[in-house]
Amino acid sequence: MVIEFFRSMYYWSVTGFAALACLGLSPCRVSGRENIPRKGGCIYASNHESNIDPILLPVVSPRQIRFLAKDSLFSHPVLGALIRLGGGIPLKRASADKGALKEALRQLELGWPILVFPQGTRGGTKPQPGVGFLAVKSGVPVVPVYIEGTARVLPKGSKIPRRTAVRVTFGKPVYFSAGTDSAVAADTIMKAIYSLDLSS
Repeated sequence: MVIEFFRSMYYWSVTGFAALACLGLSPCRVSGRENIPRKGGCIYASNHESNIDPILLPVVSPRQIRFLAKDSLFSHPVLGALIRLGGGIPLKRASADKGALKEALRQLELGWPILVFPQGTRGGTKPQPGVGFLAVKSGVPVVPVYIEGTARVLPKGSKIPRRTAVRVTFGKPVYFSAGTDSAVAADTIMKAIYSLDLSS
């Protein structure tokens, strides 16, 4: 499809510029890419400590991804259109956004990886059940991702990045059977993410 071709060109062009910015600013070590399914839908479930995280993950991912993003980012017509073109799916974080979850499921069925942050917000401690719902309903593999160091690069409230090393670890996929409780699945996913923390 022509539209998808141009969308892919736009995605990899933006990701390339982001790579120059991210990797030029912070040396990044990536491990576990072999754990990412080569094709088919899957969920990247990552911890979230900095605004850099949603920019960094597409840079280190070998596959083009779709991602859930807070709906306020789509309020500007131009910026919102660009985020959508890059694969963004608007999500209302204050409530169970059935529309966003339905679209995420559709993208998973089409074979795309979907990036989600189970914490819901930077530094959150409790997993949101939405990620569990997606994992159980779709039946796709969930790849836990642990990012270390981005909170030091751009701490919450800071506008000036600092140069410091970053590590991204992709863990072995986690699977859930039909009927698994969404909250239980979300908790399991969070534990899988933090099991990749090499500093603990």
